[in-house]
Amino acid sequence: MQRNDEHDLIGRAQQRDAEAFTELYRRHVDRIFRYVLLRVGDAPLAEDLTSEVFIRALESLGAYQDRGAPFAAWLYRIAKSRVIDHWRRAGRQQVPFEAVEVETSVEMPGGDVIAYRVLARALRRLTDEQQEVIILKYVEGHSLAEIAEITGRTEGAVKAMQHRALASLARLMEP
Repeated sequence: MQRNDEHDLIGRAQQRDAEAFTELYRRHVDRIFRYVLLRVGDAPLAEDLTSEVFIRALESLGAYQDRGAPFAAWLYRIAKSRVIDHWRRAGRQQVPFEAVEVETSVEMPGGDVIAYRVLARALRRLTDEQQEVIILKYVEGHSLAEIAEITGRTEGAVKAMQHRALASLARLMEP
C-alpha cells in the first residue's frame, strides 16, 4: 500500500503538485541528511548538500521513471553525486578526525551520541564504497537488495563489500 501511495505522490509531484513533493521531501529528508552527514562529517554542510539533493530531485522529477526501484534509491544516487561533487571541489581534503564535531541535536538511531561519533570517525577512514554500504545497511536499515539497487551493484558484490567494511571497522575501532 505504501509503495502505491508513494507512486501516486510521485505522479502528482511530476504534475507540479507542490503538496505531493512536500510529502515526498518529508518522508525522505531525514534519511538523506543522515547519509550525507556521515559522508561529510559536518552538519551545516550536510544540510546544504541535502538541500541540493532535493533541488536536483525537483528539477529532474519530470524525467524520473519508476522502474521498480524505490524512489529513495533515486534520491540516494543524487545524494551520492552531490557528496562526490563536494569532495572534488574541496580537493578531497579530509577534516582531522579529532576535529569532527557532529551536531548532537540531530536525532540518530539509538540516540548514543558518543558511539555515533566514534563510528563516524571510523567510517570516514573506509573507502567511499565501503562507507556507502555500511551507512545504507546499518544506519538507514536497507536490505542487501535495496542497497544493490541504490548502488548499482549485485547483491553478492554488496555482501562482499559489507563483509570487508565490517572487518575494517572492527580493526579501526579496537582500543
